[in-house]
Amino acid sequence: MALKIFSSLYICSIVSCSIAVQSPLQTNTVQETVAKKQFNLLKELEGNWSLIGGVRLGEELDAKPEEVFATYSVNSGGHAVVEKIYVGQAKEMVTVYYLSENKLRMDHYCSLGNQPRMIATDSENANEINFQLITVDNMPDKDDLHISSHGLEFKNPNELIMYWGATKNQEDSNGSMYKLKLMP
Repeated sequence: MALKIFSSLYICSIVSCSIAVQSPLQTNTVQETVAKKQFNLLKELEGNWSLIGGVRLGEELDAKPEEVFATYSVNSGGHAVVEKIYVGQAKEMVTVYYLSENKLRMDHYCSLGNQPRMIATDSENANEINFQLITVDNMPDKDDLHISSHGLEFKNPNELIMYWGATKNQEDSNGSMYKLKLMP
């Protein structure tokens, strides 16, 4: 009888352990699915985009629908999406989006000379991707101006709104917002 009770307890403990182990895996699978969907949205942006309106650090921008403002390209065998904004200008900037540890991440190489690194947050809206700051490399003074958040709003397959939050002196500063249209 004692062996039977011990066997039953042993089986119950194995079942309990396997259930406990499955929960984090299931959570990671959900995160991975969300991150992959977000990453696939970014891949669909591949092409040249023009500026149809916006604001940079508090200053209104003129629309330039005939000029390439941003480009998206899928690179590294489909494992990275490279975004360039202010294409061909002295203040051209590059952002690399990629998946790591079941999360969508990004590294932004800013014209300010620093490199904010961010991670995508969970969003209830499937047409938005929002990023929160993890760290900023190459910024010796924590009060320096830097990008502190980022968001993309997919209006339709041909229109995109890009948001860049900025921080200076450890307080919110004038960020940037760019309205983009896919070029034919």
